[in-house]
Amino acid sequence: MLEIRSFCNSDVPRLAMLWVIHHTVYRPAPLVTPAIWEQAIASRHFFSPERLLVATWNGEPLAWCQWFISPNRTASLAAVCFDTSPEAEQAAAALLAECQQQAAAAGMTTMVAGISKDSRFGYQGLDPIGQGIGIDVADDRINQLLEQAGFEEQQRLDRWEVATEAYRPPVNRESLALRRSTRLELTTPPASTPAESSAMYHLDIHRYQLLPLRGGTPLATADLWVSDPEIHVMSIHQAILGAVASETEDLAAREAALRYLISSLIPLLAQQHVLALHRSVLAGNREEEARLSALQFRRTGAGRLMSKRLDSQLP
Repeated sequence: MLEIRSFCNSDVPRLAMLWVIHHTVYRPAPLVTPAIWEQAIASRHFFSPERLLVATWNGEPLAWCQWFISPNRTASLAAVCFDTSPEAEQAAAALLAECQQQAAAAGMTTMVAGISKDSRFGYQGLDPIGQGIGIDVADDRINQLLEQAGFEEQQRLDRWEVATEAYRPPVNRESLALRRSTRLELTTPPASTPAESSAMYHLDIHRYQLLPLRGGTPLATADLWVSDPEIHVMSIHQAILGAVASETEDLAAREAALRYLISSLIPLLAQQHVLALHRSVLAGNREEEARLSALQFRRTGAGRLMSKRLDSQLP
């Protein structure tokens, strides 16, 4: 018999197993244990068990989903997981309908499915989410479930990756000039909100600045997300390239500074035994795609954010 209820503490081992079972259908099994899942999802001060819904069949959890309240009356559907049985597919459909009803009753007018690089719900860094590419296009089961429920594609996202071992940064006139005239400085990112700090606490965020040798305004800045080894939600052998920025007015000089800064950070990661650097990019961003290609990144995955108006879910 199907039942939908809120999360309870005894669910942790089974829900972590469902995470692994679900994603193993379309990719290698994610390296997620109950301890890792609990650290990432259920150990946050803003965690609300009422918004993590569990579908059981004769008492056994077959599916679960979690949603969050976001700005502009938007509900963010961070995850939907279900096993491979026919009962689980039925449970997942009922779970998604209940989730929409719950969000609509809370005053949300839109639901967006998938984790993006700007999401802050604890999932980022959890295998296979990485920085976030929404709903993986390879995950046919969730894509079909959402489309049948009336969700439509909102954005396309690409995942890019570069191997750090034996990396050789591109050499050109601009990079040689920057090598002679600049230095790297590690700084502390500005304080974030308590909710964001909690969502990202399993990651150490390092901000690097590219500065002229004689000081002055930074030519470029870039954030690196690396795993906190004591918490270990994300693999210590992976890192994420977070925010990158430059206030240099000259467009060519700005791009040269950004490329030089990123290429300088990759060998530093190799020295720390970080083997891969990832980044999520909005599909069609020609400027960033050209930058990453020039820096020897390769596109390794794609996904999409899915959205739906919730007006029809109101009683």
